[in-house]
Amino acid sequence: MKPRMLFLIKRGPRPDYHNAPFHPVIICTLKGVADWEVGGSDARAWLWSRSISPGPGEGWLLERWNGFNVDYGGVVRAIEMPDGTKAAFVHHHTGREPWSLLSKAVWWSEHEIPDWLAELGVKPPDDDFSRGWIQDRIYRVRQARYERRGWG
Repeated sequence: MKPRMLFLIKRGPRPDYHNAPFHPVIICTLKGVADWEVGGSDARAWLWSRSISPGPGEGWLLERWNGFNVDYGGVVRAIEMPDGTKAAFVHHHTGREPWSLLSKAVWWSEHEIPDWLAELGVKPPDDDFSRGWIQDRIYRVRQARYERRGWG
């Protein structure tokens, strides 16, 4: 099955107890994996989402700001966050985050990296630990989904 959505995560500061390879910017194709990777509010992660197929004028939608979920109330409209960040869709021509993060992003998915993301610098993880972690997380997310549906 081809993915339909992308979830870009800018993680908060690396915790002191974290000894495994740490990738500060990742891109997932499964919402369950993205939810796990952003962690709780104390992790201070940022999350943007968008369709995997680039369309004219399409941007990234800010869903989590500095660890807190953004609630647009059913209609996406610009909101100014306490630090001055404009929440809503961020388009390529602005040059702002999350677009400026893509050259540092690690592909956190079992799917192939879309050409347009590879051209912007997104790369697969270069360490065995991260590749194993991705496979394990995808398996766990899918297993939990099957169990919730009563399939497993």
